[in-house]
Amino acid sequence: MKIEQFIPSASSFLQTNRNVDVVSHPKTSFSSALGEALQSANETIVNAEKMSEKIATGEIKNIHDVTIAAQKAQIALQLTTQVRDKVVESYQEIMRMQV
Repeated sequence: MKIEQFIPSASSFLQTNRNVDVVSHPKTSFSSALGEALQSANETIVNAEKMSEKIATGEIKNIHDVTIAAQKAQIALQLTTQVRDKVVESYQEIMRMQV
């Protein structure tokens, strides 16, 4: 029993999409995406530092915003550290490969 008997439009779907390029080409390179992510993490950390200074001087009254900004900065730093560790681990694995 063929599946086309149950779904008559399946064969037309397959015929229509047969020429679709399966591999999509990325618009940005890995290095530029990594650079943008590092820049974003740095901006988050700098923003948290500025907010901490403002709460110390009394410019900001809501401590919740400062706490949230500090947590975002901590998470950004942890993510950056994990990505760095994975990149170093990958590099070391490539260097151990026999040619």
